[in-house]
Formats: sequence, C-alpha cells, structure tokens
Amino acid sequence: MSISRLRQPTLTADFFTGSHRFSASVVLQNRRLTDILNDRLTDFLHIKDVYVSRINNPGEILGTYKTATLLKPHITFVALPTEADGLSKEHKYNTFSKSTEEIFITLPSFEISGRLEIIGKLDLKAILTIGTTKFMPIFQGNAVNALYPSVTFSGPVLLVNKVAVELFSVIEHG
Repeated sequence: MSISRLRQPTLTADFFTGSHRFSASVVLQNRRLTDILNDRLTDFLHIKDVYVSRINNPGEILGTYKTATLLKPHITFVALPTEADGLSKEHKYNTFSKSTEEIFITLPSFEISGRLEIIGKLDLKAILTIGTTKFMPIFQGNAVNALYPSVTFSGPVLLVNKVAVELFSVIEHG
C-alpha cells in the first residue's frame, strides 16, 4: 500500500538581496508568505525551483537549483504577484483609521517607491521599530537598481525588510 503525498500550495516570487535576485517558489503550509517571512522562530526560508541572476543583469540566469535556503535577514525585499499575497492572515486590518502615504525607501542597491498603508498617526521611526513584523508591505511598489537605473522591478506589493532600510521617507504632496 502506498501513501500518496498531498500537494502543498506554493507561491512563486522574486527574492532580492544586495547583489542577486532569486526567482523561486515557497511551500506555504496554509500560511501567507508575509507570515512566513515575519516568523521570528526561524531565520531560514526554504525555497524550491530557484533561478539565480545578478541584480545588474536579471535576464542572465546564472544557475537553477531544485532547492535552496535563504537567510531571511539578507533578503532586502520580495516582489509578490498579488496584493493579497502581501497581507497577513495573522493580523486583523482596521479600514476605518487607515491612511495611505506615498513613500521612498533606499536599501542596499535599490530605491523603492510606492504606497504604504498606515493605521493611526504617521511615525516613520515607529513603523520601522515597533511591532513584531520584519517585513512591511509596499503596495504598487517600484524598485530601481541604484547603480543601474535602467534595471527596474515592480509589482502589486513589495515586502521590504525593515532591517535593510537605509532611508525611509514620505513623498510630500504640494
């Protein structure tokens, strides 16, 4: 008698460090990727079907690997395919006191712009330091390679590693 293995739901995303992009899939195990990244019990992220490229030449694949492990502290940001993928299943969202701010962030090798949804008063330091989340969702995100500005990445949501943030600012209107 053989036991059939159940297929786990996966999500394909682009993971960025200061030097490389890893296009890969993650087994979700009934969680969202944002919850897996924000899990403080482990600093490791197991990925599969990995395509590796340099951030200055993302079209050139350096190698492909069946499985790999990423160290979460070295991930600067993750580009996700849908906005829903950037929302946590573990947090409740209050739509009444939510505001949206256009932001600009610098990371090692990247400049990020997009929308940040804020609950309560805008306090940039508090956003980076208070709470248990390691990664913050930037909606309608655009990432520009700081050294090669013609190389850009965008997506409905970018999950930015708070520890990797060099500069965090709000784009003033008027």
